[in-house]
Amino acid sequence: MALIRTVGLTKYYQMGSSVVHALDGVDLVVERGEFVAITGASGSGKSTMMHLLGCLDRPTAGQYFLDGRNVAELSDRELAAIRNRHIGFVFQTFNLINRTTALENVSVPLFYARRTNSREPSRRALERVGLGDRVNHRPNELSGGERQRVAIARAIVNDPILVLADEPTGNLDSRTGEQIMEIFRSLNEQGVTIVLVTHEPDVALQARRVVYMRDGKIVSDKPVSELIAGQAALPGTQAAVWRTSLTHGGASAPDQASAVAKPVAAAVGSTPEPAGEPGAAPAQRAVPANEPAGQAPDAREPQPIARMMSGATGSLAAGVAALVLLATFFICGMLAARSGYDPKRMGPDQPPPVGLIVLGLVSLASLLTSIIAGAVAIVWGRGVRRRIRNTPGRWLGARRALAGVICGAIAVAVPLVMFAISLARLLLKHSGTES
Repeated sequence: MALIRTVGLTKYYQMGSSVVHALDGVDLVVERGEFVAITGASGSGKSTMMHLLGCLDRPTAGQYFLDGRNVAELSDRELAAIRNRHIGFVFQTFNLINRTTALENVSVPLFYARRTNSREPSRRALERVGLGDRVNHRPNELSGGERQRVAIARAIVNDPILVLADEPTGNLDSRTGEQIMEIFRSLNEQGVTIVLVTHEPDVALQARRVVYMRDGKIVSDKPVSELIAGQAALPGTQAAVWRTSLTHGGASAPDQASAVAKPVAAAVGSTPEPAGEPGAAPAQRAVPANEPAGQAPDAREPQPIARMMSGATGSLAAGVAALVLLATFFICGMLAARSGYDPKRMGPDQPPPVGLIVLGLVSLASLLTSIIAGAVAIVWGRGVRRRIRNTPGRWLGARRALAGVICGAIAVAVPLVMFAISLARLLLKHSGTES
């Protein structure tokens, strides 16, 4: 049974009054253990194809079968489970969490899968990509190639049946990109099915099979060995080097890859895009003085850790303040009870002492403020706990937020219980008087 099978896969986008045909009736079959490169110029539909294969989007028409299951029949929750357990994603911009270690970044899929033992699988995944000695380094302490290796380790930590790579060498120099491709070849030798999306012919040629797309359709689908064998213009030494690379006996040099890319690209109907044209690899930008060296230009941290920790501390502080105010209410009540003032004994002409009036006002203000602070702690703490779930390893912040919620709940519940008891006594007394 094929791992991937698409039948008439179609995706349309409505852009104002016009309709964009991103995919137009694509039929594709990928067997288990294959290494397939999907290539083409910008706007050919290859990125849309990857989104559909990765269950990140739903097709407008057609069918997509992943490991024999019709993806169109799955719910959003089932699709999320498939993305988490069966598909690994590698992106051009790495998408790492900047303030956590490599080990914690790799453990993100395990965190969402609710696996309690995440350290050992994450460490083994890092060792598979050659970063066993960099587990405690943060992304800004790693080179671009090392950050991409962390992203690959994160993609394979759940032992997925499919790895999807979207321009994995786009932000890397040629030598580092070759090292990343060697890791993909090694994973493929271990039985991992890889679908790689790239616009670079020399990168596509390092797969076992090249699928070329144009205008949302597949116009060529050939094994790389057949593409190279059909190039009579290639010198024999270069062809031999590429045959060696395709059999995974060794990696070709970047300059040899560039020499072979142009004629082979012509065989599948594409032309390597010149630098600066749409679809070309992004140029290196100047790094500002205030940016850490080696920082990925497009890397963004989903939730700043400092903000979440501050929110958790604020929730706890509000909860503790609510309990202090509630304690103040009880202390004021005890002091008022010990004052000895009895309105029945003193009579209506005898006003209460000024100190007792002040004590009563402080007691009432403390009770009302305690309820308000408790409600704030509950709402704030619950919000922080929802956001902090996206940041594995930050259990201290989650505990602070939970403690704030508990303190706030006590501060709100105790006055409500007291009011309910007082109301019940008043109703019982009133019913007893009537009888």
